[in-house]
Amino acid sequence: MKVLPLYIAFAATGVAVALPGAILPALLVRWHLGDAQAGQLFFAAWVGSALGSLVVRGSLRTTLTLGSALLACAAVCIAFLDGHGANACLALYGFGLGITMTSISLTRQQQVVKAGRSTGTEMVRLNSAWAAGAVLCPALTARVLSHGSIRPLLLCLVIFFAVLAAWSALQSDMHASVVAKSLPWSALKSIPPGLVCMIFLATGVEAATGGWLSTYTRRGGDSVAATIAALTCFWAGLMASRIFWSVFDRWLTHDYVVRLSVGLMVLSSALLFRVHAGSIPAIAAFLLGFGIGPCYPLLLAWALRFQRAGSIFFIAGVGAASLPWLMGVLSARTGSLRIGFVVPIIGAVIMLTLSLLLPLRLWSREDRALEQQPIQAILPTG
Repeated sequence: MKVLPLYIAFAATGVAVALPGAILPALLVRWHLGDAQAGQLFFAAWVGSALGSLVVRGSLRTTLTLGSALLACAAVCIAFLDGHGANACLALYGFGLGITMTSISLTRQQQVVKAGRSTGTEMVRLNSAWAAGAVLCPALTARVLSHGSIRPLLLCLVIFFAVLAAWSALQSDMHASVVAKSLPWSALKSIPPGLVCMIFLATGVEAATGGWLSTYTRRGGDSVAATIAALTCFWAGLMASRIFWSVFDRWLTHDYVVRLSVGLMVLSSALLFRVHAGSIPAIAAFLLGFGIGPCYPLLLAWALRFQRAGSIFFIAGVGAASLPWLMGVLSARTGSLRIGFVVPIIGAVIMLTLSLLLPLRLWSREDRALEQQPIQAILPTG
């Protein structure tokens, strides 16, 4: 199966993941929502995404087709929804997104393993494409909002994923599959608990920041342009770090990359909490994105070494659902979204602690041993 279409599709899922956070200020007005209700929307979307990862069994071509079709249907509902059934609609959106992202990730992981290569660097490269889509999302959102409606962007999303569903259904050379040998959560027993926790927090911090950042900076008194700039800087930092470490992956071993990145997450999130207006938030957002960038794909590659199943994607989805929801709850109860930003800071601190306790060095040596094997390139053009 050609690799380029998978990369393009994964980039489109980056747009889809970043979209709820980018349009949140508009949805709060359009649907008359408070912070607690907005947190519920994120929770519904990313719990749906987590559940979507669990149904990825059997033919990955079939699940990719199903996920893309569901995502297109959900985007139609959001485009014309008047606020009723919002949680259900976002849950369907996340469900389709979870199936689609997991199917693409597992397809590439199996292709790389079949070639006899380490999946660490490839996961960073694949997620760089995802980040590129996320970077484009704020700018696209600002452009369509200038015309007073989010529907054009949502309808573009509908068209793309409908085409992806049709393309996937017609593929005859996509033989990757996932065999269900046990209950999905039983597979987690073979993965170190600390690694599971880090993956939970990595996606949680990313989703919480990406989901609430535009609203957070907007309430700090920034203009719409500055708000979009901060969110764009966050996704740009995430993309830049993934591109940087996928190209210069021999500068530092993966254990150092993760530990340095998590340390940067702690410092930059604290800076973003300290100053939430002016030019500093954009700088802090870029640094936070740069720190988050390589963590999830490298942690995911290590987890897939212990168990090649969709259960770890479920944990990642639950993390992405929980932390944005907790931010909304804390913000509603304290009357301050700034206080709510303590949630991703605590998550980053826990990740830093775990990174110092887990045997990342051992796993990194195994990565390097695999990468030194003289096997064909992992990114064929056809």
